[in-house]
Amino acid sequence: MAHTNFPGVIGAIDCTHVAIITPTEEEHNYVNRKGYHSKNVQVICDYNLKILNINPQFPGSTHDLYIWRMSQAKVQLERCFNDGDRNSWLLGDSGYPQQPWLMIPVLNAAVGTHRSARNCIERCFGLLKGRFRCLLGERTLRYSPERVGTIVVSCAALHNICIAGRLEDNNLNIADVPDGHNIDVFHDNHEQHDDDGRELEEDLLKDILSKTTCGTGNKSLGDFKNAEQLLIVDDSTLLFWSLRDDATFKPEGPG
Repeated sequence: MAHTNFPGVIGAIDCTHVAIITPTEEEHNYVNRKGYHSKNVQVICDYNLKILNINPQFPGSTHDLYIWRMSQAKVQLERCFNDGDRNSWLLGDSGYPQQPWLMIPVLNAAVGTHRSARNCIERCFGLLKGRFRCLLGERTLRYSPERVGTIVVSCAALHNICIAGRLEDNNLNIADVPDGHNIDVFHDNHEQHDDDGRELEEDLLKDILSKTTCGTGNKSLGDFKNAEQLLIVDDSTLLFWSLRDDATFKPEGPG
């Protein structure tokens, strides 16, 4: 497994838009910042591009940060932190708040490391939409928002099956998915960062830099951990799949 140079990293988080036809109800809520109707889908993936958590419930006008705040994944990570876990992280872009369980870019020597580590979420979007091209912006899904959510989750489950089965993707035309909000913009918005998050950020960066410059990191440093016991599935989603001994697939619940 590739290394990220971030100890305790579970996976990366971001949102991507899936275009839909004009809904018959609450149409204005589905118009995103680019002017077309969509659902804004939050995804958490690991370094192998396996989708650990997906939330397709929100309309396109919803901000990524609001989706995160309403996410059951956030609730579970916060609960783990309050229970004493100080070494489990998600990586997000600068549109998210710095929290004890969510690391965002900071302007220092480790920025390139962060960007390289969370590149997996961009590759996950590209692979998912490359495999299931109905999710691309030019392939507007002509269904109700509720049905679109079901389609998105089904595609995510099939994507995970492909990863678990090591299905070759060499012949895929991997989609380039420039949603426009996946660019790291450095800012100093202290109001969205909590004190615990800033303190743990400083400790983590010291750990990263000391191991990187001194070469003392052990073999497991930065490996993405198995998140299936830590993250739970948001409502109306089906995420976790595993390959059984009899070579068939089964869904795994969060508990």
